[in-house]
Amino acid sequence: MPLIMTDICKSFGEKKVLDGFSLDLPDGGRACILGPSGGGKSTILNIIAGLTKPDSGRIECSYTRIAYVFQEYRLLPWLTAKENITAVSGCGSGRACELLEAMELGGDIDSYTDSLSGGMKQRVNIARALAFEPELLLMDEPFKGLDMELRERIVQKILEYHNGALILVTHDKMECELMKCSQMYEFGEIT
Repeated sequence: MPLIMTDICKSFGEKKVLDGFSLDLPDGGRACILGPSGGGKSTILNIIAGLTKPDSGRIECSYTRIAYVFQEYRLLPWLTAKENITAVSGCGSGRACELLEAMELGGDIDSYTDSLSGGMKQRVNIARALAFEPELLLMDEPFKGLDMELRERIVQKILEYHNGALILVTHDKMECELMKCSQMYEFGEIT
C-alpha cells in the first residue's frame, strides 16, 4: 500500500483529537474524511504531509509528490494568480494559465491575489496543487466559498487533471460522492 496509517494517536495539550485512527489508501485510491469541526480531520492531513508528528502509531507512505490544498489560502499577496502557481510549483506560465482557465479564473490570471474573493483564492490554491502534478493530493475543505454549480464544475476539472490518489476532508457527504471517493472515514456527527 502506498499509504498506511495504523493506530495514530494525537493530542494537543489535554485534548485528544485522534485515538487509534487507521487508514489504508491503495495506489490511486480516493478517500474522504468526514466530520464536524475540531474532530481531527485536518490533523490527519497534517500528519500525512509531515507537518505534525503523531504521538504514537505508524505511518508508511511511498508517495514522494504530495500536494496540499489547505483550508487557509496561503497565497503570496504580492504575486498574481499565475505567479503564485509558477513560483511554488515550478511549472511554466502556459501550464499555470491552463489550470487557471480550468478553474474559471481566465480573466484573473494577472490579478494580485489580495484583490480576489475567497472562492477565487481557493480556486488558485487548487490550480497550484494540480500544477505540482502530485501522486497524492490532500484537500482540506477545498470548496468553501463556492456555490453548488461552480463546485460541481470545479470537481469535474479536478478529476480531469488529477488521476492519482486523493484524500478529501469535508463535513459534506455530497462532496465525497462528487469526488468519487471509494473510502469514507467518519468522525462524530455528520450534518
